[in-house]
Amino acid sequence: MKVIRSLSDFVERSPDSSFGSAASRSASEIVRLASEAIRAANERLLQDPRSQQPQSAESNPLGASALTWLNALLFQILLAQNLDTSQLPHKHRNTKIPIPDRSCCAYRIVQQWDEILKINWWPIFHVARETLASIPESCAKNALSVLLPAATEIAEMEVIRHRAVAGRIIHGLLETRNAPATNYTTIPAAVMLAGLALDPRHPCWREIDWSSPGDLERLRIVDPACGTGTLLMETIQEILKRHRRSAGSDNSARTAIRPLLEHAIHGYDVVPTAVHLTATMLSMVEPSQATTNLQLFTMPYGLHHGRPRLGSLDFLRSSPGGGNPQHPPWTVSGEHNAKLPGDAGKRRLGTYLPDDAHLFIANPPYSMASRSEKHAHTTWSPMFGAALSTSDIAIMTDALTRTLEGSPASLSSGLGSAFVVLAMEKLRIGGRLAFVLPATVLTDIRWAPVRKVLLEEFNVDWVVVSHDVRSQDPHGGVPGRPFVPFSKSTREAEALIVATRKSPEPDEDRNRFVRFVNLRRNPYDAIDAMDITRTLLDMPLPTNGNRHIEIDSDRDSWGEVFIVDQASLGSTAWTESTFVQGRLSRIASSLSGNGSWCAGLPNSRIAITTLADVCDFGPHHTQIKSSNQGLFIVEATTDQTRAGHPALWHHESRHITTIDAQANARLIERSDRDPGAQSRMLDRAGYLQIACELRPDHCVAAVLADEPMIGIGSWITLHAKKPDRGKEAALCLWLNSSLGLLLRLVHANRPRLGRSQLPHRVARSLPVFDIDALSATQREAAHTLFRELKQRSLFGFAHLAMDAARRELDHRFFKDVLGYSANEEIDKLAKMLQREPTIRVRY
Repeated sequence: MKVIRSLSDFVERSPDSSFGSAASRSASEIVRLASEAIRAANERLLQDPRSQQPQSAESNPLGASALTWLNALLFQILLAQNLDTSQLPHKHRNTKIPIPDRSCCAYRIVQQWDEILKINWWPIFHVARETLASIPESCAKNALSVLLPAATEIAEMEVIRHRAVAGRIIHGLLETRNAPATNYTTIPAAVMLAGLALDPRHPCWREIDWSSPGDLERLRIVDPACGTGTLLMETIQEILKRHRRSAGSDNSARTAIRPLLEHAIHGYDVVPTAVHLTATMLSMVEPSQATTNLQLFTMPYGLHHGRPRLGSLDFLRSSPGGGNPQHPPWTVSGEHNAKLPGDAGKRRLGTYLPDDAHLFIANPPYSMASRSEKHAHTTWSPMFGAALSTSDIAIMTDALTRTLEGSPASLSSGLGSAFVVLAMEKLRIGGRLAFVLPATVLTDIRWAPVRKVLLEEFNVDWVVVSHDVRSQDPHGGVPGRPFVPFSKSTREAEALIVATRKSPEPDEDRNRFVRFVNLRRNPYDAIDAMDITRTLLDMPLPTNGNRHIEIDSDRDSWGEVFIVDQASLGSTAWTESTFVQGRLSRIASSLSGNGSWCAGLPNSRIAITTLADVCDFGPHHTQIKSSNQGLFIVEATTDQTRAGHPALWHHESRHITTIDAQANARLIERSDRDPGAQSRMLDRAGYLQIACELRPDHCVAAVLADEPMIGIGSWITLHAKKPDRGKEAALCLWLNSSLGLLLRLVHANRPRLGRSQLPHRVARSLPVFDIDALSATQREAAHTLFRELKQRSLFGFAHLAMDAARRELDHRFFKDVLGYSANEEIDKLAKMLQREPTIRVRY
């Protein structure tokens, strides 16, 4: 039954033509046709010396102009075929939209677009018209000679109107490094996010009469980083589905689309091409409708007349513009003081963002201020793109820092945190936030202020994380991708978060529960996504927490839902999404809470504390080797006769397989640094080192060396606060045990599937075995066990349950050091851990 309903939803949300004769033509062929035409057009433009690609702070990247022209040509053909001219203003009702033929010259195309602009569709045709008119006629003719046939052939495949096809073309072809690092939401993720956000059972939607076009017009749906419009498109489809079912008529949706597009939907982006494509996608919902004014805005980003502009973040009250970037006004076309024709009149249209949004839905750019090594010698910035010079980046960084000062957002957590603050400022009470964010939002200490504000200002309803180990291979012109993220062009783990702005009345917010959805399989297509979403929404509303529910539909078993009381969450890590097996999360929570980890061993509690309580930390690697403040030059070598001081640097799984490590680098004093500071840093060398990152092929989580050394980059030096080799041996054994690994995984950051990152700031609060509680006999037993096992080679963590040396370490640590036997229980735990995707798969 659920399968039939999901298919019904899919047909309902798709244009009728999607299942006609054109459906036999695959979406892959459309992607191929479009990409080949754009590539050929650009080659012709570049080969012609008279071609001048438009260059400005907002210029389109290579390929964007041809993509814009192709979209405009395609939409022109769809208008000519579908537009109901009776809906146009009286003076335009006799207008006939021409179909461009292959003999049309560029001048004639520009004229046709001028005539269309007199009616409207400004965001679609204005940018295309300006860029086409800016190059010589002969150059444009060469490009159009390949774009026109492609547009005509694609239009004949009416399946192009299907959002999945349009989305694949846009996501596959739009590439830019001029804007901040941005990822485009996959269509299945957009279906899930919009579906959960518009849950019809939720109190925030009870006041909406879905059958009334007037009520739909009064909705305020905002995407502050709309990209190519995928999230807005899916939101519209969800709203129209509710409208059809409430009105009881399929035809009624046609009358609802126009007010929905013109008044309810608000989209913003810093890339003009992206806004153009958003307008195209939204207009394709029903090209027979003559929309007069889409609320889509190109936001200025970068330095404009010496003034830093922050895109949609200019709407923050703390921004340089005080949250009102209307002066100078910016329109959907991205032009200063542009005048809009048609029903919009001859007025100037300023940029604005509603202060009472019902829904804030976004996949914001979430790059951080730090620069990766591959961009260390370029002006490209992961936060500001390539459009700015080094000096401009400094000005923008200062403006952003001042804007975010005093808020939960920060440059260290990334731009995504700033968009959460923007949503908090602009959402009405009862309004919903629906964001795609990096999975580190759930665990990273830099995101702790955002988690705190989510708990204080919102009821967190859904947190969805994928643990899918699969990857999709490239095919038919569509690039491959892993199934862990919810975005294109990224390998980072992500989370879907849906939350509701709290009422000021505390009685209304009692007994709130958060549903953590851990997907074993990320949906491949829209039908899968609808199946998951419907299954989740069909679950009874939770009345108590600490429960696991399997996500079983008629089509598949997708994963688990872990229900917890929001009051039990804090700004510390939300560990409920670490594992796809909910039982492991419960074990970790119990172990870190009261030391109990196995119901069958009631008298075997383990004393747990934090790493900072029992250990002092060595220096941060930037203090050692950074070009600005580092005191030493680091040379990678295992030659112990080389000059310098021993250090442990890289964590190479091929070379570090035992818990007794040898130095693999030497520290050489820099002549331009203070010798006293260098001597004091060398005094912080230690025997115990903990790994900063673990991957499935890594064999050890900590090592205890025979000589003191300093950990750099991949390692952190630890010193027992009450120095004792037995204590450090016990801690090294614990960190390499199955239970130690369990607590590490739930506490550390997981930027990607198969990566567990533990930087200094996170390592300090890592729950560990309390070595200060050991007796002298236990410390001696730990030291003896370490000596006996230190030369045993361990397998990678992906083989945790099959590694004889690891099994011996687990068994003997419990028996010799803790004083009880738990072989069967610890082996079961190891098998469960080994099945976890984040243990056995590396991306």
